[in-house]
Amino acid sequence: MIKSKILVIDDEIGILRSLEMLLSKEGHEVTTASRGDIALSLISEKDFEVVFTDLKLPDMSGLDILTYAKDRIPSVQVIVITGFASIETAVEAIKRGAYDYLTKPLSSDKVRIITRRAIEAIALAKEIQHLRQELSQCFGFENLIGKSPKMQNVFKIIRQTAGSDSNVLITGDSGTGKELVARAIHYNSSRKNNRFVPINCGAISKELIEAELFGYVKGAFTGAVRDKTGFLELASGGTLFLDEIGETSSDFQVKLLRAIQEGEFNKVGSPYPTRVNVRVIAASNRNLEKAIADGNFRDDLFYRLNVISIHISPLSQRREDIPLLVLHFLEKYSKKRTDNKVKGITPSALEALINHNYPGNVRELENAIEYAVAFAHGNEITTDDLPSSIRKIRETTPKIHLKPFKAAKYEFERSFVLAAMKECGGNISRAAKMLDIHRQSLQQKIKELRIDFDLLKDK
Repeated sequence: MIKSKILVIDDEIGILRSLEMLLSKEGHEVTTASRGDIALSLISEKDFEVVFTDLKLPDMSGLDILTYAKDRIPSVQVIVITGFASIETAVEAIKRGAYDYLTKPLSSDKVRIITRRAIEAIALAKEIQHLRQELSQCFGFENLIGKSPKMQNVFKIIRQTAGSDSNVLITGDSGTGKELVARAIHYNSSRKNNRFVPINCGAISKELIEAELFGYVKGAFTGAVRDKTGFLELASGGTLFLDEIGETSSDFQVKLLRAIQEGEFNKVGSPYPTRVNVRVIAASNRNLEKAIADGNFRDDLFYRLNVISIHISPLSQRREDIPLLVLHFLEKYSKKRTDNKVKGITPSALEALINHNYPGNVRELENAIEYAVAFAHGNEITTDDLPSSIRKIRETTPKIHLKPFKAAKYEFERSFVLAAMKECGGNISRAAKMLDIHRQSLQQKIKELRIDFDLLKDK
């Protein structure tokens, strides 16, 4: 058992000493007090994990100690001790935030069990708080990667959006990070302590999406052998993320619109409405305005969702973000190698990544870095470690050997005029016409370029 700081408060010295001895043997640090004023002083000075207090003390009620302790140390677990005649008061203490109560005479086994459970409850609460902080850090907008003006504008909108409770529509190509933006909005909003429930509407068949979102009751259809809670109800109090909303049917859109507008819906097979309090963030890689014009998406649902609009540009339009993303993914995936030796990337490999077009956007770049880290032989990613799709583009790019501009211009003009002369069999008039210059100008150029005219005749 985890060693904890425990305060025992009781005016019966026998009970006080018995609990002190019992809990000390369990390995806990035990402090005792026989009066309420002494207990309050101790609580103000020390962060106790568990407090045992009698409900009836000479100078005050145990309820006063309970209230003071919870105000001073919100995570503290307070266990009240009472006689049979005071059980009703003990129940009142539970309502006020006490963890549990014990009745006199005290049982050693019950004291051990209730102490262990109280400490486990504290550990669980701390773990939940830790996970919430981790989620907030992982999906905070500060951790979205990008220094380009386009991404800085996205960050600005997220900051403003997180403070409101309006619905949001996120648009952008596949792989640009629409769900990451949605999570950043949720975990920086007042709903962050409740659920973020993501649904990929394109991955669920049109026949099943209604049952998945709204849930159903037993017997609603063949195979419905029990009640099922839908995603919308699971997200109540939090955020529902509807990815690829443009893939849904018109009938489904009507029911979704009602649920958003009225805050209630009917489970499949149930005549009774279920109320929810949910924020909706939708996303699509389709042009929904065009889908409206084509009759494939309802305009009333579009305007209900598009209260706040966020567009994420494709990676090819914000290449200045690529180096930052590369370093981010490099750090992420190098930790997954047991040797953790990949620490950097060569300039040529980074150049190849920057010049790639990324039809798969950020997701494609992340996959490329994960691949490169897995296959890297040294402590840096080289061009040879990159996926073949990126290497091939680099290898087929013509290499230009730089030289003085005047010399390069001379070589180009000479090759150009030679090609025209050969095409025309050495006929200056035909070559001049093809090049759209005067015959005399071409003759002068032949002399300047030192082209042997006689060798080109009749070729």
